[in-house]
Amino acid sequence: MFRFLSSGRGLPGLTGIIITSIIILLSLSPQGMGQWIQRLDYLFYDWRFAAGLAMAPEAPGEQPIIIVDVDEKSLAAEGRWPWSRLKLAELTDRLAAAGVVVTAFDVVLSEAERNPVDELHRRLGSEAGKVIDPRWRQRVDADRRLAQSLPAMDVVLGYFFLDEAGISVGQLPPPVYRLSAEERHRLVVTTRAGYAAALPQLQQAAADAGFVTTLNDADGAVRRAPLLIRYGHDLYPSLALATLMTYLFDRNIHLEKATVGEVEVIRGVGTSSVFARTDASGQVIVPFRGGRGTFPYLSATDVLNGHVPDGMLEGAIVLIGTSAMGLADLRTTPLQTQYPGVEVHASIIDAFLNEGFPYRPEWEAGATLTVLVLLGALLSLWLPSLGPLAAVLISTLVAGLLVAGNLALWVNYRLDLPVAAAVILAGSLTMLNLAWGFTRENRSRRQLKGMFDQYVPPAHIDRMVKDPEAYQFSGESKELSVLFSDIRGFTAISEGFSAADLKAFLNSYLTPVTRVIFDYEGTIDKYVGDMVMAFWGAPLDDDNHAAHAIAAALEMQQVTARLSATFTARGWPAVAIGVGINSGLMNVGDMGSSYRRAYTVLGDAVNLGSRLESLTKFYGVGVMISEFTRDRAPQYTCRFIDRIQVKGKEEAVDVFEPLCLNTEASEELTSELAAYADARALYRQQDWHGAAAAFDQLCAAYPAAIYRIYRSRIDELQGQTLPAAWDGVYRHMEK
Repeated sequence: MFRFLSSGRGLPGLTGIIITSIIILLSLSPQGMGQWIQRLDYLFYDWRFAAGLAMAPEAPGEQPIIIVDVDEKSLAAEGRWPWSRLKLAELTDRLAAAGVVVTAFDVVLSEAERNPVDELHRRLGSEAGKVIDPRWRQRVDADRRLAQSLPAMDVVLGYFFLDEAGISVGQLPPPVYRLSAEERHRLVVTTRAGYAAALPQLQQAAADAGFVTTLNDADGAVRRAPLLIRYGHDLYPSLALATLMTYLFDRNIHLEKATVGEVEVIRGVGTSSVFARTDASGQVIVPFRGGRGTFPYLSATDVLNGHVPDGMLEGAIVLIGTSAMGLADLRTTPLQTQYPGVEVHASIIDAFLNEGFPYRPEWEAGATLTVLVLLGALLSLWLPSLGPLAAVLISTLVAGLLVAGNLALWVNYRLDLPVAAAVILAGSLTMLNLAWGFTRENRSRRQLKGMFDQYVPPAHIDRMVKDPEAYQFSGESKELSVLFSDIRGFTAISEGFSAADLKAFLNSYLTPVTRVIFDYEGTIDKYVGDMVMAFWGAPLDDDNHAAHAIAAALEMQQVTARLSATFTARGWPAVAIGVGINSGLMNVGDMGSSYRRAYTVLGDAVNLGSRLESLTKFYGVGVMISEFTRDRAPQYTCRFIDRIQVKGKEEAVDVFEPLCLNTEASEELTSELAAYADARALYRQQDWHGAAAAFDQLCAAYPAAIYRIYRSRIDELQGQTLPAAWDGVYRHMEK
């Protein structure tokens, strides 16, 4: 050992053994394999799943499982979601008539539908009794109509389990398993404290119900699904399990349990005829058969209108779900993003009927530990004696054998074994020997560039790399300017696009807007859909941060106007944006969680900037800035908008609309602003007659919406008794 340490290979070898020990400890930690190793295992799991299907494609079983899809076509033909229960009743009747065995609703019907007769009573008041037949209410009761249609076949409804205690909406179905007194204290299972279930009259008419709650992995993807969730002292089934039990006429659940220390964990869940291996919390690996569309799909509007091939639904299990954009039931899976959640349930039902569940065996932890110990010892002692090329080849060969063996076990024996820790260990030891001579300064420069290249212009990166010690990731308080920009009416715009066209639309908009921000030395904070958030003054100091933010906002308006003309020429909707800017003291730094971090800004000054953006539509302006931003950019001519108090703030603030640089202000604009200032003075003095006349002249001469707002406000204030110290503050009670 002494000769080994005294040789040139000693320190890398000893460091390799330490690295091996660390990775082993992480893989054996109570949290699984450690969060950072787990993330890589997720990626490998997804690749392995896709590769396994490519090598041995799996088709759904003989029992037909069909998705009735509330897709874009259905929404266009039948109207926006949610549909009336009358339409759902008609859909249920159609399915029953077609010979469907079981129908499961991957939707939650927890709220009563408003009865139009009640609405007439509310509007007509005492006159309602003269013109409305009391029997009409039952005839047009949509919930009652749906409840009447459910017994025509076996229907399974969906419901949510919630984390919040004390929430109990609707009626739960009977539990499938009642915990004994001992199991209540010893059994480890996913537990929830509240629920939102179907209306009692619907639940009582249905055959059963199952929860549609999903438990995503840390990266947001769906790889496993719970079969059972505990509420109170009972266990309730998932929608897939409830549908399966209804189909099999078997509601007796069998739990296979194992004792671990002082607690019990679930190893498997089944009925008298089917069984699935689970993890310790009662989750199964979702056995996806392929990408979106693996199971047959029927558009809901086609079913409603009888456009279904003869015999297609005879004897089928039908799941009613949605793949339409914006209806919040698209998931990320190992095979693809935008995967309909209803197909997750279909995959589980199909696997139950065809014994197709992969699983992670009990001996996995011991096997993983053995591989890590042997691999770490071999590479730590061997790689230091090899040259760079040989070390890379040997490590690549070892990692390739590990991956190939893992894939073979998955394809041939359905075994889910983690391999990321071993691959990380091989890669880490290889990099240790290749990169031993790199200095700490070079590492910090690469880290700095990787951290900021998504936020700031390339020229900033070059300056930062030259002096990395001048910048830090940790939080600090600085005076900055923050900008928020949003496309007006984006929700309505997005509803008219397919997923691919919406992506192209946003890319076409965000790219030139981001270029403008970079041109004025801004830092991109984040994109949230169509919303852009940026700030000035960090990570590089900028004494003119307010002026740069205003200049960027004005040019963003010009760029958006040009884009709007281009969009309309392409057949896309025209776009307009609102921009809000505020300046002040903010916290800036690398913030977030162990899962994801971002260089961002926080504080009251940031919140005010967001509020200003949301108020641009109210005041009919494209750009709105606070008095704090205006004071820091005196070179801009601005129009006073209002003195406001936003929700959640006690202090009032003056807000302005920046128009142009002082040097660019025309005589006409100067005259307009002077007349506006005189009109506002009369308004503040409560000279309503004089103020009304002044604003009438402004409204007639100029198009600015703010003049009409003040004129309307004068009519509201006339006749009111205002306090002596009235300061003209307008309070916005909505965010």
